Amino acid sequence: MPKTKYLSEAEKRVGRKHMYRQELYNGVAYSLLGDTIVYLLAIYFGAGNIALGYISSASYIAGIVLPFVPQMFHGRNQIKVQSLVWVLRGVVCLGYVGLFVISGDLAVLLLLFVYTLFNIFRMIGIALNDSTLKNISSVSNRGKVVANVNAAYQSSSIVVRCLTALILGVQRFGGLAGLVGLQIFGVIVNFAASREMSLIPSRSTIVFKKGRTVMVLFKEAMAQQMFRRRLILRWLSTAVAVIFGLTTPFLRIELGLSNSVVVLYSVVLGVSVIAASFVSKQFSDRLGSRPLVFFSTLFALFFFMAWVLITKSVNPIWFFVLGFFTNFFVALISLLTFRLVAQVMPDDETVPFNSMVNFVIAIIAFFVGIFSGFLADKGDIARSLFVLDGRVAGNGYTLVFLFAIALTMIEVLVATRLQEVGAYSSQEAAQVIFSMHGIRAVSMIEKLERTNDPAKRRFLMLSLGENFNNLATSELKQILASPFSPDKLEAVRTLADRPRKSLLDDVIKVARDDDSYVQLDAIAALGSYRKEEKAKDALLQLMLHGRWSSVRSMASKSLARITESTEYLSLVNELSHSAKHIDEVIDYLIAKRFMDKSGSFYQEFFLSIDQGRSATFRQTRYAVIASFLKFGSPRLAGLYEQMNLGTPKDFLSPFLTEARDLNQIDLYFNEVLSYFKNQDWVALRDFCLGILEVSDVGFDPCFDNLKKGLLRAREMDIATFDVQDALAMLYFSYSLGKNAKS
Repeated sequence: MPKTKYLSEAEKRVGRKHMYRQELYNGVAYSLLGDTIVYLLAIYFGAGNIALGYISSASYIAGIVLPFVPQMFHGRNQIKVQSLVWVLRGVVCLGYVGLFVISGDLAVLLLLFVYTLFNIFRMIGIALNDSTLKNISSVSNRGKVVANVNAAYQSSSIVVRCLTALILGVQRFGGLAGLVGLQIFGVIVNFAASREMSLIPSRSTIVFKKGRTVMVLFKEAMAQQMFRRRLILRWLSTAVAVIFGLTTPFLRIELGLSNSVVVLYSVVLGVSVIAASFVSKQFSDRLGSRPLVFFSTLFALFFFMAWVLITKSVNPIWFFVLGFFTNFFVALISLLTFRLVAQVMPDDETVPFNSMVNFVIAIIAFFVGIFSGFLADKGDIARSLFVLDGRVAGNGYTLVFLFAIALTMIEVLVATRLQEVGAYSSQEAAQVIFSMHGIRAVSMIEKLERTNDPAKRRFLMLSLGENFNNLATSELKQILASPFSPDKLEAVRTLADRPRKSLLDDVIKVARDDDSYVQLDAIAALGSYRKEEKAKDALLQLMLHGRWSSVRSMASKSLARITESTEYLSLVNELSHSAKHIDEVIDYLIAKRFMDKSGSFYQEFFLSIDQGRSATFRQTRYAVIASFLKFGSPRLAGLYEQMNLGTPKDFLSPFLTEARDLNQIDLYFNEVLSYFKNQDWVALRDFCLGILEVSDVGFDPCFDNLKKGLLRAREMDIATFDVQDALAMLYFSYSLGKNAKS
């Protein structure tokens, strides 16, 4: 069968493996070919703030060429093109070697030219990368895949930046030779990243449709609310990221920190991105991006205000702390907005659509970068804007950070009006994110997805059932909605132990489904909703009209637990006489126990003999009745257990020895043993009736009704009795005799 352009799940797994490896190499390559080292080279050659602003935005400005990509590579395999441009972005970086022979403004121009070419090829790859990420992920795990890709990139980036800081800390390598040498090594690693990229499975080709220009796609997207707000958020988040990128030259120019310390700052930023990726992976697929974007923009506002007010006199460590938290939220917003856009990305025009998105980003980034550099040049104006306690607050980049605040405030407004299907409301998301129960719920759900051990899964489901956070409730709701889930039975039982009103309708739905394999457990769980009329009505209907007899018996038991009244006792008595399986009999016995406080049903003590039931059936019924009356040690079930095992062979002697506290047992100890040895049930019956006749238990209606039930043995055919019935008759006669009024 011919394959479509869409990958199978196995191919997606292979693709994710190579993508993660590619990002590991890419983290090393980009950390050496762009970003911090380019800033340091520019400062080394005396570049001004406008040039630094351009560098901050250059990685986005290169998107200006993207409208031509679909036409240039029409019909080509997407991954092959992506791998090619990755090779080319490394090759152009060999141009940095020219910095050894020129200096001053000419060197800055060469630097900007090479860095622009580098970013042009990089941007083409990124435009294709969005489509690749979509191809190797699915709706249910896209947030996790995006987060894992970023985590792989940042983890390797952090390692290489730490090594870079050590290298640049050595005086011999701290200058031009060290910076350019590191970039040459980055070119080599970049080729390894390209190879991993080429191994990702892909049958998608780049498609160019005549007439589908950037402006056409832009107008169509802006005309649809679903696209418009998501794209505006994406573009705003990029603009804020461009501005925040200027904190790197800020540390070098404003604070005068060394190259190695500035690289360490970039390490801190990388750690913050990994943290953001982890949060995105944990929460975005479950809560949705919208509420997380909203909260992240609010926190970003707070930290940008700190950047506005902070002064150069503050200990440098606080700039690192501030950079970590600010970049955490800036990166988190970028990840979330990428996920939002990926959700609505058209399948048939992925590359042209991405080209349009990144083309707009290029224009925005260019103006934001240049304008930010212009604001940095006006730093003297900013120093007199804020006065706290008679002291001037702020720094040379205060106007730059105020610009970031203005854009972030717009992000907040757009986020509040964003619509995302299946996303939590802000209030619901807050109950998860800012609650220990919510964090634990996320952890338990994550562990459930990873473990296959049945015992561990049961424990996790029990823990999830004890967690009343709305995320735990949502997870249980999804499990109940599944026709088959390995955790569905445990979920229902959990709700029986820890009922939650918000899931009552879901439990009722399962309880009413005659073909659900957990129907009986769901009916049992409804018995825990004692104050809910809805549960009572559902159980009554199931008891009256249940398709299966087991459904009717279970509904009777649960209804009895809820009502504990005689309202439906006559109906339960009528239904119980048609019970066939021991499970049904036990259910009805339990129902009668709740409804019939006087225990009139004990008068049917020997009913199972009349019905000709098996030994196991009768043992079970007698043991259940004994558990109701709680006569204490010894337990009747324990006596049957020893009898069935045959160890010890004389299982009756220990019981009779303990029962000698009753005078009749003490006097006829040996005789009773001989009755059982010789199976003389007539003599045993007469002995038990003698105990019952002198036992005054009228003070307790349950005891009195049990006595009446046992006295019926006088009228029964003793030939229908065997050892099961004889032992039960002796046990209950002794128990009533011991508890009688003296």
